[in-house]
Amino acid sequence: MYPVMTRLAEDHVRLTKLLDLFEDLLNRFHEGAEPDYELMAEMLEYMDNYSDIVHHPTEDIIFERVLEKGTERHDVFDVLMRQHKALGQLSKRFRESLDGILHEEVLLREDVEAHGRELIGTLRAHKRLEDEEAFPIALERLSEEDWAQIEAQAPTQDDPLFGTLDPARYHALYARLSAETES
Repeated sequence: MYPVMTRLAEDHVRLTKLLDLFEDLLNRFHEGAEPDYELMAEMLEYMDNYSDIVHHPTEDIIFERVLEKGTERHDVFDVLMRQHKALGQLSKRFRESLDGILHEEVLLREDVEAHGRELIGTLRAHKRLEDEEAFPIALERLSEEDWAQIEAQAPTQDDPLFGTLDPARYHALYARLSAETES
C-alpha cells in the first residue's frame, strides 16, 4: 500500500476510537451524568485541527486527482469534498453548545446531545463512504506516478495525539485513551 494511504487508514482507525469514546460520553450525558467537558473539548480540537490541516487536505488531493483522471463515480468524490467543508460547521456548532454549558447558558440537553450525535453520525458515514467507495476507486484508478505526486503534495505534520505527543495539548484525551488501551 502507498504510504499516504497507510497513513489515512491509520487515521480512520484512530478516528473510530475517538468516535466510540465520544459516543460513550454522549450516552452518559443522555443518562443525566455530566461528561468530562475538558476531554470533549480536546477531542473536538484534535479532530478539527488535525483533520483540517493534514487529513482532509490529503484526501482532497487524492480525490481531485481521481476526478482529473476520470471516474463514473464523480458524485462520491464531490460529496466527500463538500462534506470536508461542512464537518467544520457541525463541529463548531457542537463546540458552541459545550461552551454554552460551561458558561452556564440555558440550553436544552437534548439539543446539545443532538448536535453531538449529528457530528458523530456524519463522521461515521463520511469515513465509511471513503473506506468503502472512494479509496478503492482511487487505488484502482491512480498510477504509481500519481501516488508519488500525491505524497509530495500532501501536508506533512506529526499527529499531535498519536504521533509525537505535545504534552501541553490533548493531555486529558491522551490519558483517557491510554487508560482504555491498558484495560
